[in-house]
Amino acid sequence: MTKVEMQVDINCGKCKNQIMQAVTELEGVNQVVLDEEKSLLTVVGTMDPICIAEQLRKIKQKPVVVNIGPPKPPEKKPECCKPCLPYYNNTCDLPYYNYNTRDMVSVSTYENGGGCTIV
Repeated sequence: MTKVEMQVDINCGKCKNQIMQAVTELEGVNQVVLDEEKSLLTVVGTMDPICIAEQLRKIKQKPVVVNIGPPKPPEKKPECCKPCLPYYNNTCDLPYYNYNTRDMVSVSTYENGGGCTIV
């Protein structure tokens, strides 16, 4: 994975749309961020930075490479200091209780995080 940052000219909404469309058409692009205030285009993926510049030149942009390097690693969640109950979804912000087998409750959520089923 490579993170490429390029300075581009963003004069209007049409320019922004053209830039986004041109870059997202490239093979290997995983993420595209366009900062209008800084006129900075950030592209993350396995694509070739030269292909990004060529694609932008096709739409009359004059890209200036600011930075090429590895993307920032995702932040790790801190390790928990006390045991968690399996049906709390590994969050330890709830108090830990010792339950008997007859007191167990199973809670599951949908993959999108919405709703729950209590059995």
